[in-house]
Amino acid sequence: MAWSALSGPCVALVLLFFGLTSCTPSGPASATCATLEQSRFFGVFTSTVALPSAPCSWTLQNPDPRRYTVYMKITKPTDSCVPRVIKTFQFDSFIETSRTYLGMESFDEVVRLCDASTNITYLESSKQFLQVRKVAPRHSLEMLEGEHDVSEFKAEFLVVGKRNPSMPACNMLCQWQEKCLSSSTPDNACGIMNTPCQCWETPQRKPGSCYRGGVYVEKCLPIPRDNGRDGWSGWSRWSECSQECGGGVQVRNRACQPDESACEGVAEEGRACNNQPCIGEPTLRTRSQALRSIIGLKRDNTEEPNQGVTGTLTGKMKAAVPDGWSPWSVCSVTCGEGWQSRTRFCVTSSYATQCTGPLRENRPCNNTAVCPVHGAWDEWAPWSLCSSTCGRGYRDRSRVCRQPQHGGEHCGGPNKQTKFCNIAVCPVDGYWNDWSAWSACSASCSNGTRQRTRECNGPSYGGSECHGNSRETANCFLKECPVDGRWQPWSSWASCSKSCGGGIQQRHRVCDGPFHGGEPCPGEKGEQRRCNERRCPEPHEICLEENTGDVVWKRTPAGDMAAVVCPADASGLVLRRCTLDAVGLAFWENPTHVKCVSKNYETIQMLTQDYISKAQTGQAVDGVSEVISRLRFSSDEGARYSGDLLAIIEILKNTTELHWVSSHTSASINDLQNYVQTISNLLKEEHRDKWEEAQLMGVSVKEFLRLVEDFVNMIGMQMSGFQDIYEVTENLVLSIHKRPTTTNSNFTFPVKGWRGMMDWVRTSEEKITVSHGTSAFVTGIVLYRNLASLLSFQSNTTLLNSKVVTVIVKPTPTLLSSPVEINFPHLHNGTINETCLSWDESETSSLLGSWSARSCRAVPVDSFRTKCVCDSLSTFAILARINLDSALLPSVTLIVGCGVSSLTLLLLITSTSPYIRSERSVILINFCLSIICSNALILVGQTQARNKVVCTLVAAFLHFFFLSSFCWVLTEAWQSYMAVTGRLRNRIIRKRFLCLGWGLPALVVAVSVGFTKAKGYGTVNYCWLSLEGGLLYSFVGPAAAVVLGVTVEFLCRFASLGPHLDVCCPGHHRPPLCPVPDSLCCL
Repeated sequence: MAWSALSGPCVALVLLFFGLTSCTPSGPASATCATLEQSRFFGVFTSTVALPSAPCSWTLQNPDPRRYTVYMKITKPTDSCVPRVIKTFQFDSFIETSRTYLGMESFDEVVRLCDASTNITYLESSKQFLQVRKVAPRHSLEMLEGEHDVSEFKAEFLVVGKRNPSMPACNMLCQWQEKCLSSSTPDNACGIMNTPCQCWETPQRKPGSCYRGGVYVEKCLPIPRDNGRDGWSGWSRWSECSQECGGGVQVRNRACQPDESACEGVAEEGRACNNQPCIGEPTLRTRSQALRSIIGLKRDNTEEPNQGVTGTLTGKMKAAVPDGWSPWSVCSVTCGEGWQSRTRFCVTSSYATQCTGPLRENRPCNNTAVCPVHGAWDEWAPWSLCSSTCGRGYRDRSRVCRQPQHGGEHCGGPNKQTKFCNIAVCPVDGYWNDWSAWSACSASCSNGTRQRTRECNGPSYGGSECHGNSRETANCFLKECPVDGRWQPWSSWASCSKSCGGGIQQRHRVCDGPFHGGEPCPGEKGEQRRCNERRCPEPHEICLEENTGDVVWKRTPAGDMAAVVCPADASGLVLRRCTLDAVGLAFWENPTHVKCVSKNYETIQMLTQDYISKAQTGQAVDGVSEVISRLRFSSDEGARYSGDLLAIIEILKNTTELHWVSSHTSASINDLQNYVQTISNLLKEEHRDKWEEAQLMGVSVKEFLRLVEDFVNMIGMQMSGFQDIYEVTENLVLSIHKRPTTTNSNFTFPVKGWRGMMDWVRTSEEKITVSHGTSAFVTGIVLYRNLASLLSFQSNTTLLNSKVVTVIVKPTPTLLSSPVEINFPHLHNGTINETCLSWDESETSSLLGSWSARSCRAVPVDSFRTKCVCDSLSTFAILARINLDSALLPSVTLIVGCGVSSLTLLLLITSTSPYIRSERSVILINFCLSIICSNALILVGQTQARNKVVCTLVAAFLHFFFLSSFCWVLTEAWQSYMAVTGRLRNRIIRKRFLCLGWGLPALVVAVSVGFTKAKGYGTVNYCWLSLEGGLLYSFVGPAAAVVLGVTVEFLCRFASLGPHLDVCCPGHHRPPLCPVPDSLCCL
């Protein structure tokens, strides 16, 4: 393209002002062929240099789209052109990770590089990047190297500021706009939509307009004139004289300031000066300077010639004579109104005066020929509205040509101009570019993959995303790879060749392959190992087969465990261990039911497991309250097996987890009460043997304590601030307090005045004090009534000598602001070395198991109470050592009392032995024997409270002999009544006495033992009936019945003897054959 004379300096000025910067391949383009122009405001490039191959791109970055607009002029190729090879578009940004262009807008519709209707095209870009990209032809063969598919085209770009653009940039941009609009057609609109420059067109002169200082002004204001003459400014000063002597000329001028009419008069005038003759020079006649003058004429063609003023001669001087006028010149036009002029010269001498008058005259001339009138354009009409409300549209304007007259020429230039417009941005859906070429196969042999990618253009301005994948993977196969042999997994070990004494086990594996020349499998395909190397047990080290009704226990070596199916009402296995005794003989231990779970508990357990699975997958869970309610009623009925206790703990654990996992599931008041009551049912005295059985099988009580802690934490999180919960059951007391973290609180437990308080809580002497600072949120305290007796910690020398207390604070503080203080009353007297213990699950090496004495210290209060001060939160109790010296013998008071009582009774038996044949003597002797046996059992039971079997037997015999004592009293009353009524004649009556004195107590004890299975006979503190579970009524009831029977018999006896007392006992002497006994006569 040939630049105009104006564009060349403008370009040089722009390049000189802004400078050139180096262009490095970077930005959103091909990594192999890319050019990025930055910080350039003008430049030129050709396609052969910037786009040498395909794919390739040239990108121009706008320094700031808010301040600058990019314009481009593209000179189209003159030779053949392949369409859709050069793509031009603008975009806001490029995301490298997803290969996505944001705000992309194509200029292919504007550029039309292969459209030969125009040679030059223009475009305007307002976004961050303007890119010209060369791509490979879509439907053509691969081009040879060096062959060009598009002829060379040239492009110029110009970056213009939106505010205060530079004059050189505006000059070039105005030229581009003028050419763009002049060549625009409805089918090929101008790509320059707006410019920040004022590109003026020469307007036609309108009435009232004028030019001032070279600027066209539509409305001129009157300017005050320098003098009173119309249209003229004031005269300037006279110039210097043209001659120093011999006569010269001085000149002055004035300017014409026309308004509506032409100026009248001359613009310049002269006068003579320095007329004195020059010394030594002859007088010569010379011509003076020609004065330039312009005669102004009115528009009505009236001529008023100015007459020259002839100066007068003074002295010897004569007036100068002007030459004659020249002929009138030819008319200035060949048609219409024109002008003719003529001139003259002034001939002067040294003795003549200066000529006056004009030297040039003009006159109008008329030509009879009519002049042709050329066509003239009217003003352009305003631009039309944009054809599209969003996106790229068109707007045009038109003008009307006034028709030529008298053979004049038609109007030159287009009567309509069209340019692109863009009022608002339309939502542009993302669309994919063409797929790239497939990559190389990922594997050199066998199956591999290859990939190709494509870029997403857009979306922009709320359009939808590109649908599909930006990456596509396909399988590829080049050749088969060598496959080494691979061993398949080992088979299972075969059975041992011997059951004991050392045998051999074998296993094998198979080699898969090799294939296609691969390596064989390394190693052996078979191996063996020794098994059952323990020595074979001796016959005395094997528990023989045992048949217990419907259960058969097979022969089992010592150390192994046999198993049979649980009873019909439970599922699981009953386990029984064969072990060696102290002398090395094998014997069967008692069967354990720790793996047996009753059907009702198994159903609830499976239901909670199903709820847990649903909650973990995000499903809604309903019915947790019903599960807790069913569990509470089932536990009220008791647990048949030790496995039931473990099942209850697991169900409670699952329900607690459900409340944590499921956000919409919260525990109600009924759920809380059922939960606490279920925990209390686990601690029933009747479950002691099941707890002992579970702990013997390795089940620790830590699961129970962790369950209570999680439950307190869960309830506390659901409570509101300043809320308290207090629950009292038969076996525990639970207190939960919630306070805001900004408050300081002290809690004393238990609260004795709470409604519904049970007797064991009201009479308890424990006192727990918990103080915390501002970090505590939930405080929970649990006091267990009999957990200490359920723990398998008791030994022959130590025992837990207090109730068990759990203190929980959430969130758990790292350091307590003040220690926890617990006052424990002793459960047993006569103990020594009281030690405060805390539950620590991390403790494994201690001889105390999970109990630790490190974080608590004991402060003795008196011989019956101990105060524990602990620096951590846990479960607390007191460990005491049994005073063996005092435990071997009963107390002195008990020995003296029992001894005196027994000695007195022996003396009484000795005194009544001569009357052994008397029924009354027999009754008295049996009564004394029952009392003596009771005293002996009391002394024995005082020392055997730790021996469960002996203590149970002592309690059962005490029950029998105490009831026998009451029954023999009833027997004596019966004998007295029989004697009064005279029915003591038969020996059968004596046998009935024996049945009543010894048989009835034996029957009551047998029934009690049968129903309770000896549970409650003997406790850890004494060898007597337990005060819990109602077993004590088996003694109190019969004793009360005996007392009532004796009272009724006594009243009946007096009622029947009333008429006989006066006859049979006159003067207190009983006659023979009188039915009244001597004792009554004495009364």
